[in-house]
Order: sequence, then C-alpha cells, then structure tokens
Amino acid sequence: MEIENLTLTDVIDANELHSILELFSAATGLSAAALNKNETFTSSANWCGRSDFCEKCVKKSTEGSDRCKKFTQSCIEDAKHSSRPIVKVCHTGMAEFAVPITVRSTLVGMIVGGQVFTDKPDSHKISSLSRSLGIDAAEFEAAAESAETSTEQRVDAAANLLSQMVEEAAETGYLRAVSAEKGTLARESLNDDGSNSVIKQKIGIAADRVTGVEKGCERIKNAVAESAKAVDSTDTIIKNIEDSSTQLTLIGFNASIEAKRAGSAGVGFNVIAQQVRTLADKNSKQATTIEHTLSGIKKSMNGINNQIRELYRDIEKISSSMNELSLAALESENEETE
Repeated sequence: MEIENLTLTDVIDANELHSILELFSAATGLSAAALNKNETFTSSANWCGRSDFCEKCVKKSTEGSDRCKKFTQSCIEDAKHSSRPIVKVCHTGMAEFAVPITVRSTLVGMIVGGQVFTDKPDSHKISSLSRSLGIDAAEFEAAAESAETSTEQRVDAAANLLSQMVEEAAETGYLRAVSAEKGTLARESLNDDGSNSVIKQKIGIAADRVTGVEKGCERIKNAVAESAKAVDSTDTIIKNIEDSSTQLTLIGFNASIEAKRAGSAGVGFNVIAQQVRTLADKNSKQATTIEHTLSGIKKSMNGINNQIRELYRDIEKISSSMNELSLAALESENEETE
C-alpha cells in the first residue's frame, strides 16, 4: 500500500468520520468539515454544527462566499506548511481552524471548522459588514447575536484535541488496511507458488504485520487511557465548582436579607450580594458546559476503543493465516524430504 497516495477517507470510513465530527461539534459548539488531501474547499463541504451566521448570512452573497472560501483555503495552506493545527480570525471576527491529518507523517486530509466569534459582535462593525456584502442589516445582526462566542485559546485547544482524535482513528484505519492487504498478498502468493521459500517469506511478512498491529493497539490504548484519566480527574474539579456555586448562592441570599434589615445603610452591600449571586450562576453554567464537553470527549474515546477491538480481531485473523502458512510450509518440507 503506497502511503503517499492515501487520502483521509481511504483510512477512515466517511460515515465514521462524520460521526466523530458530529460528536466534536456537539461537545465544543464548533463547526467542522473534512477534506481529502489536495481537495479544494468549497461551499458544498459536508459541515457538522455549521454556524447560521456564516453559512446562511455571510455566504448568502457572492462576495461573502468568495471571501470565506479564500480565507478557509489560506488556513488550509498555512496548516499544510506548518504541519500543525492553525487558528485564525476572519474578516467577520469569527475564529476558524484548519487541522492537517497525517498518517506516518504523510498528509492524508484536512479538517476545517470553528465559525465562532472571539468577542461579542460589535453592532457598528456588523452593520458596516452587512452593507459591504449587500445583506439585510437586521437579518445580519440577528444571526450575529445568536452565533456562538469563544476565545482563540479555546478554539486552539479544541482543534488540537480534534487532531489527536482523528489521527488516532486514521492510524487505526491504516493499520487495518495494511493488514488486510498483506493477508491478501500472502494468500495469492501461496496459490500461485507453493514453494517452501515463498511460504516462509510470507510467514515472515505476516509475523511482522502482527507485531506492527500489536504495537499500534498498545500505543492507541495507552493514549486513550491517559486521556480518560485526565478527563476523570476533572470530575472532582467540576464537583468543587458546583459546590462553590451553591455556597455562593446561599451567601448571596443571606447577604441580601441582611442588607434589607440594615435599610439604606445596606444598599451598597445589597449590590455586592447581587453580584455574588450572578457569579454563582455563571460558575454553575460553566460547570455544566464543561460536563457536556467531557461527556462528548468520553463518547469519542469509546469510539476509539471500538477501533482497538476491531484491530484485535484483525490480529486473530492474521494469526489464523500464519498457522495455515506454517502447516503448508511443514507439509512442503516433508514432501521435499521424501
């Protein structure tokens, strides 16, 4: 199998890849779409979690669509040259990323996405942008208001996580494809030429393949275990945040009661109490968001574990083929002796 000719969908089933991106979008609130290597980005890309502001407003005009395609393509080129995830902010103020996907250091495809504001949309900037694109200002501003908001740092962290997830799946798919190809070649050679030397050669190839697959399984298993351990360790942090939020809420209520008892002298104290309750509510919402994100990541890890189980099944098949080849070699040696 020539790795230089492989594309992303050669090593990951298209439906499986789409499921990974859907999980990622649901967990992070970011959009995502996959491209094979050398595939030019187009507006018809199969997006997960696409932003209405970007897809239904900005790209509604020819000018807006052209700007978006050029910007995304520039992100892709930067990611190709740097060989790492790239995050940039476009002309609308939205952060987008491009993630190069490699197998054995060879580029097979690209994941693009993001489509979130890095700051709350500025009404003047949005109004000016709608005019330059020839789009209804009211519709444009409404879509901007409903769009997701994050930070470049969070988008960068999410892009790096997605890179790890997809590359692990791609590596697994590559090992499976190579395993299947080696098994086919061994069977074909055995049918064409039953000589002892050829049989022994194919036994060696199969043995090497088993060793490679086992190492791949071990590496992926360790990566998943470490990630799962890191995710589980955050459960305590989330619980502490929730407990702190509850305590802050109670403190805020008690402070409000005391402020009312103090009359006019407690007005300023009451303002502080209100801020404490607001902070508690914000902490509680952030804890919920983190919990949902971690839940999505755990689902993705389960998917990787399923990939590992499939690899083990491949190992069993290869082992069975090796046994058949060994028996054939033994029979051949007996015939030569006779």
